Amino acid sequence: MLGKSLRSGNILKEIWLNKRNVEKAYIIANRVDIKQQNNILLEYLEQYQFNQKWIEDYRKDMISYISEKHKTNSLFPYEYAKDILKVLKEIDNKKEVLKRVLSINCFGDSKYFEKNIEHIIVRIIKNYLLENEIQEDATNEDILLEVGISKYPEVLEFCGDLEYYIKNEKIEYKKETIRKLYK
Repeated sequence: MLGKSLRSGNILKEIWLNKRNVEKAYIIANRVDIKQQNNILLEYLEQYQFNQKWIEDYRKDMISYISEKHKTNSLFPYEYAKDILKVLKEIDNKKEVLKRVLSINCFGDSKYFEKNIEHIIVRIIKNYLLENEIQEDATNEDILLEVGISKYPEVLEFCGDLEYYIKNEKIEYKKETIRKLYK
């Protein structure tokens, strides 16, 4: 694989790659060559369609970037490409979800999203959805909340009687009813 080199004792003075055996070098190094990697990424991106404009803009930008520059970028790294698209598909559903539940649904591991994907998704949201004024003071949790991903369920506390309607069905919480529940 490597071309001939000039050797002086145990020191190599020159070394170069034999271009005819580049594929073998990638196989031995257990790596995917850049052209193949780009084709795989483009295939992943072509498989998805998103309803939310900002996510679809991101997908189209990644297709353009890879096609024109012949490389990936930090918003769509090769090793997490499928995972990023899974999470974006969940966000596209517009359902509110807890971060750990999202991680289990997408990856079967409650902490995978937080450890590997969250920082990339936050950057995508910042670049494609949020305006600069919102980003300045926002934490990752605030940014994820913008797309319906929360760290903890929101707790609603109230005092006194409460009456509300869900789909024309009246629901009442009265002091007497709640006291009966806890006796």
